[in-house]
Amino acid sequence: MKNRGFTLIELLVVILIIGILLALIIPNFVLFQERARRSSVKNNMHVIQTALEAYAVDHFGNYPNEDVSWEPGDEAGMCLWFPGGDPVGIDGEPRPGNFPVNPYDGKRYNDEDKDEMDLSYEDLFGELEPGQNAQIRGNDEDCPYVDYGGTPEYPGGIGIATYVPGIGNEVPQEYGIYGFGRDVSYPMYDLDPMADDPTDEESWIFFVLHN
Repeated sequence: MKNRGFTLIELLVVILIIGILLALIIPNFVLFQERARRSSVKNNMHVIQTALEAYAVDHFGNYPNEDVSWEPGDEAGMCLWFPGGDPVGIDGEPRPGNFPVNPYDGKRYNDEDKDEMDLSYEDLFGELEPGQNAQIRGNDEDCPYVDYGGTPEYPGGIGIATYVPGIGNEVPQEYGIYGFGRDVSYPMYDLDPMADDPTDEESWIFFVLHN
């Protein structure tokens, strides 16, 4: 009995079916990958918030100003309050902690080998009013997270905007931590399911962490 192979039409049909399946699967895979990365950025924002609060506990409730270094490995800077760090240390030698990893490039934030800034910490004198750091809606005209000079223009970037009062010891009293996904046009946001048009830009709810 002679073995019968596939005909050209049968092969083309199989290739067509495989092509259709790939066309359906690949976009969803990319979307799932982006969602996973955005979730990782949100977790990194929580790590930074924990480090800021730990710093404030050791500094009479004050948050760091721009004079406090955020450079990795700086034994006098913020890295002491990140996971693994110890600002007291053993025998008077503080131990730097580890900055979280940006899921878009696999490197730690503020890595010295990076070409682009992906972590920004700025004191905004006179640009914010008390309570503004809590604004998280896209229809808020004075929202400080959409467009100001301290925004990292890098996928996975995280910015920290702080409010510094004009009186007293000029240290930040409020902060807002906002992060970016693949699209750096706007900070990460969720859609408001109760809005008339959840896809409308004014219905976006920014994911912002603040004290």
